[in-house]
Amino acid sequence: MTSPAKRDAVVKLVKDLKEEGLRIDAIGMQGHCSLNKPTVDDFEESIKIYSAAGVKVMITELDVTTIPNPFDMHGADVANRFEYSKEMDPYKEGLPEQVDSALQKKYLDLFMVFLKHQDKISRVTLWGLNDAQSWRNNWPIHGRTDYPLLFDRKNKAKPVVEAIIEAAGNMRLQN
Repeated sequence: MTSPAKRDAVVKLVKDLKEEGLRIDAIGMQGHCSLNKPTVDDFEESIKIYSAAGVKVMITELDVTTIPNPFDMHGADVANRFEYSKEMDPYKEGLPEQVDSALQKKYLDLFMVFLKHQDKISRVTLWGLNDAQSWRNNWPIHGRTDYPLLFDRKNKAKPVVEAIIEAAGNMRLQN
């Protein structure tokens, strides 16, 4: 939903349906991210463009994968399956500090955008409760170890959760 082609198609569909007299209140923007894609700027631009089309934005299925994407696949066709390899499962024993920092930064940057544009966003839904239960551990390669959510395998909040709460509180104080 952040690529220009998909974004343009969604905006056209929303406008066409509204012209037909249908009520469209919001669009759901899937948030399956990696550390690199989509960029936070692309995410923000999409939120602004969807809002300009006259709809609220719902961030759905938010997670951020830390592990490699086999063959640079796009989309989430659950039928796609690949053979397990250690190369595609590099963090079995935990995230290196550099990768963990990148994950924390990505989440905080995304939530800063969500807070900045809270007038355009009606909800943010995470795609799972904790890392152990994430679909990312088994798709598209069964048995991998990923860390894509805000709570670890023991349901302990990751450090970024406190930073997000603090940022939201500061935003409230400013308004």
